[in-house]
Amino acid sequence: MQKRFQAYEYTKDDEFIQTDYMFVGDEEVGWDIFRNNQLYLHLGKGYKLLKTKVCGICSTDIDRRFLPFPLPQITGHELIAEDEISKIKYAVEINDTDSARNEPEPDIYCRSGIPTHSPTRLVVGIDRLPGGFSPYVLAPIKGIVPTDSLSDRTAVLTEPFAAALQAVTSSPPKKGSQVAVLGPRRLGSLLIAALVAYRKSNHLDFKISALVRHEHLKNLALELGADEAIHLKETEESSLIGRFSILYDTTSTTSGFELALRLKPGEIHLKTTNGQEVTGIKKFTELVVDELSILPFSAESLNFHWPNEDRKNKLIYVSPTARDKFTVLNDQKLFHAYTAMEASQILKDSYEFQNRIPRFDLAIVTSPEEIDSAIRPDPNSEESLVRPRGAILVLQESTEDNAFLNYLREGGKLRSSRCGDFHHAIQLLKENPNVAKLLSDKIISHEFSAEELPTAFLQAKDSNSIKVIIHHS
Repeated sequence: MQKRFQAYEYTKDDEFIQTDYMFVGDEEVGWDIFRNNQLYLHLGKGYKLLKTKVCGICSTDIDRRFLPFPLPQITGHELIAEDEISKIKYAVEINDTDSARNEPEPDIYCRSGIPTHSPTRLVVGIDRLPGGFSPYVLAPIKGIVPTDSLSDRTAVLTEPFAAALQAVTSSPPKKGSQVAVLGPRRLGSLLIAALVAYRKSNHLDFKISALVRHEHLKNLALELGADEAIHLKETEESSLIGRFSILYDTTSTTSGFELALRLKPGEIHLKTTNGQEVTGIKKFTELVVDELSILPFSAESLNFHWPNEDRKNKLIYVSPTARDKFTVLNDQKLFHAYTAMEASQILKDSYEFQNRIPRFDLAIVTSPEEIDSAIRPDPNSEESLVRPRGAILVLQESTEDNAFLNYLREGGKLRSSRCGDFHHAIQLLKENPNVAKLLSDKIISHEFSAEELPTAFLQAKDSNSIKVIIHHS
């Protein structure tokens, strides 16, 4: 099979260029992707050719030039595509992994239930694999989910809605609690909708508050189902301190995170960052990528795991400043007297890490510098000391006046999350048709044709836009 087309590629200069592409192959033998008649990417078996119908523009697309992946590339990862023969429409999951391709021998990350963290994955519209701003895509055969009765306008929000829902399921509200969404614009609005749908489908009773700085976002939050919308410019900050059990920070700003710390919720769930240093920590973005948590050291924290996850924390890294505090912790093995760089070598060489994810289950540290080192010990590598969805425990030894350390001293917790489960997201939207309709009616603010992509991007950068989508003919 052969499919030729032109598509817009995004460049490192934040511009678009028209480029000739050709897909050659089939599901049984694999595919070759040609760019301007030169081989661009060879793919093996396990991909289905689909025709793109609609694709959303998100903040990742707008800031794509800042990510550590090759450019130019056809971007776009919030997409709905159609089988040209059966006419079935699918939401396309972005992570191209062994599991998504239905490989007979998937890697250890897939076998451990965290395929989205596989270091060998491609990412649709982000890392090499052409995305939804192309008229055609090659989608991993196990990474496509039928959208069934959902309209295209609702279905195109599956990927960001699933990401929002991931925050809710990994930091689930409890009966009678009060939770807050800070910065309900694109992702924050979806998180409010996810909380509303989660609450109804699970028959729970908790209060949802939206913390906003703009009147139109206040109205939007209430329309999407928030129980109250608090205008931060009209409210005494002190009245909100200690009020929330969970605060979901979707602002992607240092000022937003600093406000979250000042409000002292029981838990801050960090959903997105901007790569900047805050409270002395430089690696918060990488923390979110790996879905790590930072917790105060305690006996309870030593048993940390995600909800519905069944595993034991056996192998623990202890930083040099914390190494004299422990000799043994129950049946857990401690690795101490090593710098973070030395410990990263242990991950590669020690027999304890064979046939398992090559990461520590937990790390115990004492300072912002050691937090950063646990997240990224080697400046030339994107590998953490701690397994994806693991935790860094902070042992409070100093009285340093640091806003984040102070928050942890008082029992606060920091969680993070990234991609979500499309099956769960679509199921929840089908169970809650009123939420699905609200998303379609209220979240999508502008629509363009694929030929107008550069103009659509300019609109998406406008602060008055919520979600901009493009349609393929």
